[in-house]
Amino acid sequence: MTLLANLIYQSFLRILQIASRFVVTKPKRSSKVLRGLYGRKQACKKLIDWGETLADPSTLTFWIHASSVGEALQARSVAEGLRRRLGDIQIVFTIFSASAEKIAEHFPSEVSTYLPWDLTRDMADILDALCPSAVLFTQREVWPILNEQARIRGIPTILVAGTLSYDAKKLHLPWRLSTSLTVRKVNFIGAISENDSDRFESLGVHKDQIRITGDPAVDSAQDRTSFLGDQQSNLSFLGRWKGALIVAGSTWNLDEEILVSALVEIRTVHPEVRMVLVPHEVFPVNIDRLTRRCIDRGLRIMRFSDRPKNASMDIVDVLLVDVMGVLPELYAFATVAYVGGGFGEEGLHSVLEPAAAGVPILFGPNYKGSLAAHGLLGQGAARVVLDSDGMCSVVGEFLSNSDELLKAGRNALGYIEKNLGATDKTIDLICEILETSNH
Repeated sequence: MTLLANLIYQSFLRILQIASRFVVTKPKRSSKVLRGLYGRKQACKKLIDWGETLADPSTLTFWIHASSVGEALQARSVAEGLRRRLGDIQIVFTIFSASAEKIAEHFPSEVSTYLPWDLTRDMADILDALCPSAVLFTQREVWPILNEQARIRGIPTILVAGTLSYDAKKLHLPWRLSTSLTVRKVNFIGAISENDSDRFESLGVHKDQIRITGDPAVDSAQDRTSFLGDQQSNLSFLGRWKGALIVAGSTWNLDEEILVSALVEIRTVHPEVRMVLVPHEVFPVNIDRLTRRCIDRGLRIMRFSDRPKNASMDIVDVLLVDVMGVLPELYAFATVAYVGGGFGEEGLHSVLEPAAAGVPILFGPNYKGSLAAHGLLGQGAARVVLDSDGMCSVVGEFLSNSDELLKAGRNALGYIEKNLGATDKTIDLICEILETSNH
């Protein structure tokens, strides 16, 4: 980073740091920006206090950073892999987005918090207190000052699950300039595919700094599906439903407009069909909007948090999920899954959880940045829908042809099985770098 860029960058962060002092109470769930500001107020102190008072200096320590929910799932798989391989270690976990707060609370780490402000003095003090054996960034988010201060101290920095889709902003001006300056300074990158490796090379990363390790999120999705058993007891009413169930996860407004219209049409031919709707952000304003939209179309609804003990899908058409953390469990009950984000600029959310549940998957046309979406389409496990008519057509086809439905589900599981093992390859890379840095 040039001297001028560094000055502008840190000056901007200092302004945000000052602004955070005015956020005196934890904001409501719908205020993601304010929650981020509030969460960072004590992040630096929390990490330093843990490093100085609770950390064991004789134990390997890994600082793992993830931006949001998807990256956090990849990071968790890597963290669990490190524990299996290395045994007694310490993990420090930081997040950027408020959407990953819940995952951070249950992350397999000794301490979890927001990433502190990426300022020279703060990062220097934190690294001196933590003395990590390595700093692991996830997917594409490399923080320049943290990376620089780690390298000054001889701490290896590694980008795991390295991802750069062909249409990523980071590959185009003006973002390309800053991306190139930061990513090139990471010691090593574990890329999820050969194409991603090539795109990192186009940013100036030397080929010898990159290894193709695969996507740890595949292992994470498979592991989560394997351990759902006891957690599904509060969802048993869905298992009792004998009709078809469409589970639509991580949806946004544009997805929901299509989903609700499609459900109304589908039910004219298949009245036994029910839908579970899980917004990407389960804020009250989003749940209220969805409630009004469903009622306006004559659909009976039940909110997940309001369901009675003897809940049944017999008396409702749509289950609105207004809590976080249950989506993977819900996919296990789906006849067909829909994954949101493919109709807006947000980009498609993770298709791996429904694939690991052995469910055919539908999504919108904006999926180009998802390696898994391409793979599932290629294996006949997923379909792209362009509008509500398209969704009606595909769902109707699956419901009228059980063989096609089962085949698509088996193909989804086949994709997961084919791509397992990325976590072990990532751990191999980390261990090799640690061994090299210790000589």
